[in-house]
Amino acid sequence: MDSRIPRIDQDDLVRIRRQLHMYPELRWDLPMTSALVREELDKIGIPYEADKYGKNSVVATVNPEKTGFTIGLRADMDALPITESNEDKPYRSRHEGIMHACGHDAHTAMMIGTARALWEIRDQIGCRVRLLFQPCEEGRPSGARIMCEHGVMDDIDCIVMCHVNCIDPTHVISSCPGTTNATSIAWKITLGGRAVHVASPHMGIDALSAGVKIYNGIQTIVSREVDPFDTCVMAVCCMHAGTTVSTNADECVLEGSIRCLKDGTMAWARARLEKLAKSVAEECGTSWSIDWSGDPLPSAHNDPALYEAFAASARKAVGAERVILLPPSPGGEDFAYYEQLKPGLLFGLGMRNEAKGACHPAHTKDWDIDEDGLETGVKVFVQFVLDYMDHGRKPE
Repeated sequence: MDSRIPRIDQDDLVRIRRQLHMYPELRWDLPMTSALVREELDKIGIPYEADKYGKNSVVATVNPEKTGFTIGLRADMDALPITESNEDKPYRSRHEGIMHACGHDAHTAMMIGTARALWEIRDQIGCRVRLLFQPCEEGRPSGARIMCEHGVMDDIDCIVMCHVNCIDPTHVISSCPGTTNATSIAWKITLGGRAVHVASPHMGIDALSAGVKIYNGIQTIVSREVDPFDTCVMAVCCMHAGTTVSTNADECVLEGSIRCLKDGTMAWARARLEKLAKSVAEECGTSWSIDWSGDPLPSAHNDPALYEAFAASARKAVGAERVILLPPSPGGEDFAYYEQLKPGLLFGLGMRNEAKGACHPAHTKDWDIDEDGLETGVKVFVQFVLDYMDHGRKPE
């Protein structure tokens, strides 16, 4: 390990992560989470700005006077509307129906640990470092987008983030040059029919029947019309219709999302879904409408030059055998908004340990992590800053 990296307090990282895990909050409504972050930053003594870049956002700065080059580091803070099932864990969520099921508690804890380490060696760091604690990665409007609209990237030259996973073993670092995450958008199709008694179906218009045709049509689109070497996920996640067993459904609502690695494929998929809904509605005699969640979340792309520099730092921190390539994911990541403005890099940190039950997919009720990896995340962030701090420095 680089001798410049100070001692990382693993016990403190676990304490912070568990406190966050016990009291998860959603989207922009993060009063307890934001307060904990500010409290920990106050203990360190590092200056920060709260709410300047959006509700409950916090941005801390190491070496604010060193304006020649600025590295940004980002952690997301929000949880998910999921009921946790880890009854045997003392740090299980105390907020029923809300759970840190995607590792944002770990991200926030590691970023606080990184802030502490960088502040301790700030005299050895030749650049400014901005640490972004971001709300609402899991919802819309995107926290990253709002922070960018408020100018958070104006004085940042490059930005790096970590996402933990329970796919790779603990301490394994994954990243890649190029695409990391898909463009994505949510949709809602509403079909209107005419309810009649089930004994006289010919006198009504069955909205459920039309919904089933759309559902089946989507499966055919993906299997028969998408290039097998491309990536397009068009998922129906819920469908609601009807209220009784004695009348047909006069309304059917389908909701889902589209995820594509290519922006062009996303444009095609949106148009194709609208065409399917329209044609089925006309065939079945229903009314129809389609609502989108907004503009598609952009696809995320690691800057190739930044990747090469980061991979070298990661190998220093964990050893070459623990640094692997990250395959592109159909999952969305609003980190893409930062990357639209400046070079960015996403890296994965393995937290899988079956002996500890840390082996379940993200966004599920059984999710947990191997907390031994928290210290590793901090070390990788600090190593990268130390190695990259003189890159592209401008005259001050």
